[in-house]
This record gives sequence, C-alpha cells and structure tokens, in this order.
Amino acid sequence: MCHHRTSLKFLVSVLFMTTAMAISAASARELPLTKYVDPFIGTSPGGSGFGFNGNTGDVFPGADFPRGMLQWSPDTPSNLPGGYFYPDSMIKGFSLRHFSGRGCVCMQDFAFMPFIGNVTAPPMPDNGFYAEPFSHGNETASPGFYSVRLDNGVRVELTVTKRTGIGRFIFPKNAGETLLINGGSSIRGTTRNTSIDIVGSDELRGQATAMVGCGKELYTIYFVARFRRPFKSFATWNGPDINNGERFSDGPKVGAILSFNNSTGRSVEVKLAVSFVSVANAEANLNAEDPGWSFEAVRRSADAAWNKVLNKIVVTGGTFAQKQIFYTALYHCYFVPSVFNDVNGEYIGMDGKIHKIPRGHSQYENISGWDAYRSTTPLMALLSPAEESDIAQSLVNDAEQGGGGLPRWEQAYHNSGGMVGDGSVIILADAYAFGARDFDTSAALKAMLVDADKVGAMSDGNVVRKGLASYIKLGYVPGSASVTLEYESADYALAQFARAIGKVSDYDKFISRAWNWKRLYDPSTGYIQPRDTAGQWVEDVTPYTRAGYTEGSASQYTWMVPFDLKGLIASMAGKSRAIERLNQYFTHLNAGDTSPFAFMGNEPCEGDPWVYDYAGAPWLTQEVVRRIQDELFTDSPSGIPGNDDGGALSSWYVFSALGMYPLVPGVGMYVLGSPMFAKAVLHLKNGTVTIIGGGAAPGCPYVHSLEVDGRVWNKPWINFSKISHGATMRFVLGSTPYREWGSLQEDAPPPTR
Repeated sequence: MCHHRTSLKFLVSVLFMTTAMAISAASARELPLTKYVDPFIGTSPGGSGFGFNGNTGDVFPGADFPRGMLQWSPDTPSNLPGGYFYPDSMIKGFSLRHFSGRGCVCMQDFAFMPFIGNVTAPPMPDNGFYAEPFSHGNETASPGFYSVRLDNGVRVELTVTKRTGIGRFIFPKNAGETLLINGGSSIRGTTRNTSIDIVGSDELRGQATAMVGCGKELYTIYFVARFRRPFKSFATWNGPDINNGERFSDGPKVGAILSFNNSTGRSVEVKLAVSFVSVANAEANLNAEDPGWSFEAVRRSADAAWNKVLNKIVVTGGTFAQKQIFYTALYHCYFVPSVFNDVNGEYIGMDGKIHKIPRGHSQYENISGWDAYRSTTPLMALLSPAEESDIAQSLVNDAEQGGGGLPRWEQAYHNSGGMVGDGSVIILADAYAFGARDFDTSAALKAMLVDADKVGAMSDGNVVRKGLASYIKLGYVPGSASVTLEYESADYALAQFARAIGKVSDYDKFISRAWNWKRLYDPSTGYIQPRDTAGQWVEDVTPYTRAGYTEGSASQYTWMVPFDLKGLIASMAGKSRAIERLNQYFTHLNAGDTSPFAFMGNEPCEGDPWVYDYAGAPWLTQEVVRRIQDELFTDSPSGIPGNDDGGALSSWYVFSALGMYPLVPGVGMYVLGSPMFAKAVLHLKNGTVTIIGGGAAPGCPYVHSLEVDGRVWNKPWINFSKISHGATMRFVLGSTPYREWGSLQEDAPPPTR
C-alpha cells in the first residue's frame, strides 16, 4: 500500500528484501512471462473516432514470432489496417502477413479459409459467402499461437517460426474438408503478376504482387505450402471461373480449392513459408526452420522465443492487469521491423537486385520513421542493441540501394514515402545514442547529410525532404509548422550523431538549423504556427487549428520542441505560465487532432507529459503520466488509446512504467517520471539495471526521493551512460506530491545544444 513520506523508508527496506529474495530465486531461469500477454489488447476502439483510423490500436491477434517475416492471423470484414476488428463476428480468412497498429490498410497476403460444402463461386474480395461466424468465447491467442472454432465446427490452430507457419484445420467428422487459398487476397489488390500452382498431390506454390500501404509501390511475395496428407481433388479459380483439375492459374484474382477425404475427423495440416526473393527461397526457409511435422514443437519454440524477449524486463509487484498491460506492450514492440532476408541471407534491395546480408546479421523491413524514432527505437536500442544495429544498417543499405537518401517509411523493398518529416535520420541517431552502434556510422552520416542538405534527394523515387530548398533558405517549410518541426528535430539529432562520431563541422552546421523553431513561434498567440513564403503568418491560429499540422493541432504541436524546451518555456513568459498552460492542456488526455487538449493516442504528443520536468514541476509529470497509464491503457480489447503504429504507443507505455522517457532526439538521456512496479530488472547487454519503486501502489505516483547506486539523486533526468553498464535506481514513492524533489533550477534537465 501507499504511505506518506515519514513511513516510506521502512517500507522500502522490507519490500526490497522480500522482492530481492523472490527475484534471486528466479534469476537462474527465465520466468514464464508469456502468460501475461493478451494479444487481443488493441483490437477494438480505444478512443473517439478521429477521422483517420486513429481510434483503435489496429494490432492483430494472430501467430507471430519476434521480428517474424510472416504473421498468420485472422481477417474480419471491417478491413481495418491490422486485418482484425474485435467487434466483428465473422472471419473471412487467415492471411500470412500483417502490420501491427498501422493507420492504413496493407498486406493480408495469401488468405487460407476452411469451408464445408460445395464451392460454387470463387471467394472474390466482394463475395462474403465463404466468411464464417465465430464467437470470441471460442477464440484463444497467446504469443506465437492463435486458435478459433468457427461456427461451422471447424477449429483453426496456427503457430509460426521466424519465416514459416504451421496450421491445423480440424473439421467435424464426415464433413467435407475443403481449403480455399486466395492468391489475390492482398488487401490493396494484386496485379497480373500473381499466380497459384498446385504441385503433385500435397504441395501448393504461389506468388502475389501487391501495393504497399500508404503508397503506390509494388512488392512481390512468394510462398510454398506442404500438406501432411494428399488432396482428394483440387481446382483453381481465375476471376469468376472455377477450373476443376487445373493446377495453375495466373492473374490478379486467382486461388486454389483443395479437398481432402474426411471420414474420421482428422485435421488438415499444412506448413508453409514465405520469401520476397523466390519460391525456391521460400522452400529453403521451410526446410531450414520447420523440417518436421510437430505443431506442438513449433508452438513451444515460438513461446520460448517470446519468453526470452519478455524476460529482458522482469517486473515484480503491481496488479495482474498492470503486468498484462505492460508485457503486452513489450510484446507489441517486437513485431516490427520484421526480418526481410531469407535463411541464405538473400533479400531484394531497393534497387530491385538480390543482395546478401553477412552471416549473423539481418536485413529488416517495415521501418516507419515518424512512428519509431520517439520511443520505439530508444527502447529497442536499450534492450536489443544487436537487432537495433541491424535495423540501422538496414536503413543505410536502403539508402545506398535506393538513390542515396533514407526512406521515410520502408516497406518490403520500397520507400512508401508515408507520413512526413525525416524520422529515419533520428532513428540512426537514437540507435547510436542508446547503445546500438554496430553499423556503418560513416555510411549512415553520408545518407543523413544527403537527406538534410541535398535539395531533391531521392529514396526509391520519393523526395526525401519536401520543401528542403525553402527550409534551408527561410528556416522553415512554408505552410507547415509540423514538417518544419520534424526537420528541426532531425537536424538536431544529425548534429548530435555527427559530434559523437567526431564530425564537429557537421555538428556546428546542423545544430544551428534546429533553433529555427523560433521563427515559427508567435508571441502574440503563444503558439508555433506556419508562415508563408513571404514570412507572413498563414492564418489566425487558434488552439484548435489543424491546417499546417500533421495529425494534430496548433496547441499540440507547440510543445514539440524536445531539444529546446528551456527556450520554449522562456518564450511562454516563464515556468509558471508554461505550467498553467500544461495543466489546462491535460484537462483531457486523448481529445483528438483538432483539439486544444492532449492527444496521447498519437505520436506528436508522446513527449508532452515530460515537459513539466523542464518547468520545475516534476511531480506533475509523475501525476499526469500515471493518469495516462490508468485511464487510457487497459487490459481489454480497447486497451490502446490510438494506432499502435508498430509499437509506438506500446513503447511509450513500457518506458513510462519504468519511470523514464527518452525525450530528446539523438541524445542518450532519459527524463524521469516514477516507476509503476515495486521492482523492475532490466537485463541489458553490459549489465543489469534494477529499478526499485518503494511504496509503488495505486494512487502513489509521486517521487519523494531517489538514489542511484546508493547516492542521493535529485535530478528528474539521468544519462544513458549512467546506467548502460548496470545500475540500481531506488525510488521512494508517496501518495502526495513532494514538490522539493527535482524542482530547483539546477535540477532541471541540462541544455543539450
């Protein structure tokens, strides 16, 4: 329970002794943490409708492997970006690829669907005849596993390896066993370069060419599927025509109909693999990762892989619901970026050619710059620096193969050009700042400089920084405050990275460009707002103004100067006024993108609760962060307050539950809140970080004291270097604000210019 300040130290000593004994007993083995993950969290609306698919987590509940190439998951009729919408009551297929938390539809390649009865028409996209009702009471999901019993009596069970999947379709006895495999199921449509090929009596091969999400670029994906027992009969379809006994079909709307002999109620078992290089590589992936026929062995392996990931952070204390929310969030952080190379190291580059990644490394896809740089990349660099180094190198490879610039939103072997800004520059700087440094830093800086200083620089046919010429000449992008702020954060991060690797002249050049944010601050309104090419304010900005701000309002974007919050606060007439504005701003926590209040279901507001640390009121950071955790994140399908965007909101939650946040782009520093759990142990590459939350309990978010490695720590920030080789952070928490801690001028986070 929570106590007042005078009684907390005794509580801490008792709590530390008991939790230390519990953790030490389990330290020799991994704890069974997958039991806390609920894959259905984030599959239902978690906020108001904001007009751009932003009211639901858009995650998927199906079977995935950490950083897996395929995600075998159910698709429902609402056609949401994650493929699955919890309020739906029908399943139309089980496709092989999904993006977690995206705001626009993509993937859903090669849908499998069991069917009982006569197939009289192909399952075209507009033909819902083959969709089946189901009940959530007959549905189960856990890391690496998904199962559902459809209302027609067929039970579907799915599990995966990194590049393969194995499924069981268990039909009722004496029911006709038929599987429909839709080669044209990709949600954005497929082209004529799509085909299905039935090989022998137990194998299916195919390829599909479809459009990436939020863009127009095309990718081709290949698959091979083997069945444990032979087909009784088969057919293919092409458009509206079913061709019995035909083995091959090509075109944008093709598929296969496979029927099996069922007199005993045996399952139809299939194992499959995908590749972006060739059918032969898909077959090699299958042979390497799943040569046998043990569904349970694959399921256990997937569970073990997820458990290893989750054991990077072991928390003690808290409620079951808090642990469930925490570990589900951590689980969501390891969906994407996804491994892209095959087992032989081959992958398709942005130049359309086959490349080979060095042994022991991986090429990754689905790298969304705007979403990942704020908290996902710093979290992954902290917990999995080898993987994050490979993700950074993947971006460098993309730049070298795609025209020199970095992709804004990399998918498959393309840059979709989605969203705004230059987030990949910040990803590279963040990765390095937080310890993921095993990538070609010279090549990385070269690509970053192309982005920041070469007008018209391209990445896979997309301009890297639109409006760069005006940005360089005027200090802002005309008509867009948000794009300007994104470029300034990228320039700031670039400067920090350049200085870290010894390129001081590049640091000097780009650090000064970051401070151009002041050109957009209007002291008469108190908001950052867009200017036109003549330097005039574009319009009379109010807190509600949406024009000139990407997925946000003037009120929300005004706080997005994470590298110079001291200067921003001074521009607002000082700390008292800034605190007053923040208090009003957080009256509502998730009010949408046209609101004067916070919109914590979207990335631009991730850093806002931590601004209080700079204003001399860290107890308000502690209070507001706990409100966000308690009110917006829940252990229910509606438990994520907006699009998770590949783990963006989930990584915010993980950091906030630990009591820290990586606010400043490209700088290895955390601003502090308060820990949610009595104890959290982070198993890092170079040491163990132990975070003690003495007195942690509901209603106790306030820091009364902090010691770091036994020394009093009065600062609401800490450098990554202080904990990177192991540390113990011992908080004492209470139910009432302790305004003396961290509030002095000298305690505030330091200038980071």
